[in-house]
Amino acid sequence: MSQVFSVVDLGTNTFQLLVAQPKSDFPGINILYQSQVPVTLGKGAMETGEIQPDAMQRALLALADFKEKALEMGSQASQIMCIGTSILRRATNAHELIAHIEEMGMRTQIISGMEEAELIHHGIIHSLPQPWTKRSLVMDIGGGSVEFILFEGSKVHFKISLEVGGLRLLSLFHQNGLYVHQVTTELDAFIERELAPVLQACARFRPEVLIGAAGAFETIWDLEHAEDVDLRIPPSTSLDLKLFYEQKLKVEQSDDEARKRIPGMKAFRAGILPYANALIAMVLAKSGISELWVSSFSMKEGYWFSAQGRG
Repeated sequence: MSQVFSVVDLGTNTFQLLVAQPKSDFPGINILYQSQVPVTLGKGAMETGEIQPDAMQRALLALADFKEKALEMGSQASQIMCIGTSILRRATNAHELIAHIEEMGMRTQIISGMEEAELIHHGIIHSLPQPWTKRSLVMDIGGGSVEFILFEGSKVHFKISLEVGGLRLLSLFHQNGLYVHQVTTELDAFIERELAPVLQACARFRPEVLIGAAGAFETIWDLEHAEDVDLRIPPSTSLDLKLFYEQKLKVEQSDDEARKRIPGMKAFRAGILPYANALIAMVLAKSGISELWVSSFSMKEGYWFSAQGRG
């Protein structure tokens, strides 16, 4: 059996586990197991700069479960790599979580926003049908940051990481901890200002397609295919743009409980999806892009491919 290697994405909102081994045909990865847990590591840390004790506890419980599953699937503990992103780049007590992870026998690495963007691009490329020739803008919406990569073929024209993720926007625009549609105008104005470098790059390079990396974009796919209960998301596929706008309106006009009950909605995504949708809609409106795709690959897949020496 080929070597089993595991990657954990220590996200600001969710922790995600990928356990996989190489294979020879497209997309070159045999996914043995994957899971995501809504740890909300950034809850409270957005305001205080410190990971809160309850969030630390949730993180350790999730990681213990991840380790057990990875070992069960054939990984060695030393072949489980935990990757820290936005919240661990910023939290003053991030070292405490890292120390706990290393005590569990797993490895850790905190990456910069630009390194994260590179890995996301690496993962996305392996998910797309080949040859992929369209000039494309990749967008990965995390809890803390959003990464953008504008590429054509093997050439990257632009990449950036901005601290405007869903949980961060929630911390800035919430009312009693929840999204309310009354903040739409103020939220859109803020997003447009923060995305200025991306919108300038789009004006210069004119991408044809917006490719969303996993996360919120998978939820958009889930809403689109809510009636197809046995259908599983492929490595990459197109999304219905008209249906996206219809669902966006429904999501932002629903209260938190009603939003959770929308067919296809994952409850832990309901709180930040309105902010993710606002980000996506702004990019589409200001860039002129009229084609929307989702890739089920992202940073953890990009890291996995890199660790296997696969270009």
